[in-house]
Amino acid sequence: MQTRHPIRGALLAGTLLFAGTVMAQDATITFDDGWQGWNPPFASSGTTTIDTTGGNPGANAHTDANVYDLTYYIDDIFGGTSPFLGSFATTESVTFSVDIKVDDVSVGGAPVTRPLIVSFRAFDRNASVWYVLGELSSGQGWTTYSVTFDPRSTTMPAGWGGTGADDPDTGGPILPAGVTFADVLASVNETSIFTTIPYQPWVDTDFDVRVDNLRITRGSAPVKVPRYEIVDIGTLGGELANAHAINDSGTVVGVAMNEDWVEQPFIWRNGIMASIGSLMPSGTDHGIARGLSNAGHVAGYAMAPASDFPGASVAHAFFWTEATGMIDITPTMTGSSMAWDVNSSGQVVGEAIGAFIWTQADGLTTIRRPDNSHAGAAEAISENGLVTGHGGSVNGGWVYDSRDASFRELVPLGTPVAVQTRDINSAGTVVGWSRGTGMGSRSVMWRGDGTIVDLGDFDPDYSTGVANAINEAGWIVGRDDFNGWSENPNRGWVWIDGQKYELKSLIEDTVAAARWTALAHPLDINNRGEIVGIGIYDDIPGRAFLMRPIVDEIFASGFD
Repeated sequence: MQTRHPIRGALLAGTLLFAGTVMAQDATITFDDGWQGWNPPFASSGTTTIDTTGGNPGANAHTDANVYDLTYYIDDIFGGTSPFLGSFATTESVTFSVDIKVDDVSVGGAPVTRPLIVSFRAFDRNASVWYVLGELSSGQGWTTYSVTFDPRSTTMPAGWGGTGADDPDTGGPILPAGVTFADVLASVNETSIFTTIPYQPWVDTDFDVRVDNLRITRGSAPVKVPRYEIVDIGTLGGELANAHAINDSGTVVGVAMNEDWVEQPFIWRNGIMASIGSLMPSGTDHGIARGLSNAGHVAGYAMAPASDFPGASVAHAFFWTEATGMIDITPTMTGSSMAWDVNSSGQVVGEAIGAFIWTQADGLTTIRRPDNSHAGAAEAISENGLVTGHGGSVNGGWVYDSRDASFRELVPLGTPVAVQTRDINSAGTVVGWSRGTGMGSRSVMWRGDGTIVDLGDFDPDYSTGVANAINEAGWIVGRDDFNGWSENPNRGWVWIDGQKYELKSLIEDTVAAARWTALAHPLDINNRGEIVGIGIYDDIPGRAFLMRPIVDEIFASGFD
């Protein structure tokens, strides 16, 4: 008989319990061998060619034309037995992705944005299902767009739409009566990508776009997503608390109010929250713990005496361990400084009139770009010493390797450049947000090879957001924001193997889930899949939550 228990200690061999997915039947169209059944857009002027260079890498399909809709498609008339066609019902997960580079999207010379949509059509059902992968905008570098779905689902997955009939209330497109998502995916006669949402008017648009690496991956096992328990980790006697980081032993750090409404940096272990101190002589003042390593090092910032103004205080970056207590990283600085992260080697990163890296042995070192210009803020550091940050003289993201001082810029989604990085793992994968022409901030991931991936959204009404943290398995947490002014709270999510899952939907106990109006700001995830952040609990905005995966069985070695 199996029993269910929340994770308490390390899993066997340090592995992440729920991350396994076995893939099969992969196909990638690189255009090195021609069109392979795919068809180019119809253009009123201009051309689509296969260029042998300029792709991602190598050959690519290049459209430089005026078209009413940028449509690439494959159907079973010419595509034959392509893996992009036929029955998807024989598999339990499917991932579709494509790489796109955009030099221009404009109407009458003015830059515009266009949605990128994937569609699967079943001719015998006179129906299709479609999903908005992201947006295209001028100046956008190579970007990977993808979606993972269960083709056996009889209900329409979040974010998907259908065509074949009209909604009697809205007039919008829906699937015909009696036709399900699974029905369409069981008999796909046409797969396409295009740039006009169904039932919206077409507009002649100038595109200069390159397309490469059309991919379909059929999985022989579904993505295994855990169910979670959720815990309100409490406060220091006041009303509010924020959880900013969690390590692999389940220790949490952040900021919480005490009974005097003073916000103090805390550490939470084994159900007990404690203040880690202050940089002020009084021993109590405002501070925030932001970073936590697996070795138990803590980094953040706290109020410290102002050296140039007796009686005043200023925020200074700190480093803390059980042995050292709280150390002021910039004790002689008259201005403010902030530490954002720390790794198990004791390397602290942050900003103090520019990005810095600090250790007890070497002190503070400024990080600069190769041209010696300002690098802004260092936001995160991996266990192997990779640093990511953003801002400065160039408003873009970057990665700095503390081992050899190498530096690389991160390509944004579009122009003007607008990027914020939030976290990096040991593989060099970075997460954060990027904004392009006519776009809000999109949650994105930069792979180690520099390719940027738009992580998508649940709902067109929640199309902006940010990815806050990534673990070594590539699981990402972040939030989607409601477009425009609204009292609707943000929606926290976890991204696993190409798919976003709203955090509230993963909580096992429905009564416990109901007490959390929103899990609006997930801020960190460890290598066991445990998630911390800020939510609205019993109508109190600003409570620290901890989500723990629930395992299905006890291993022979048990847990710590």
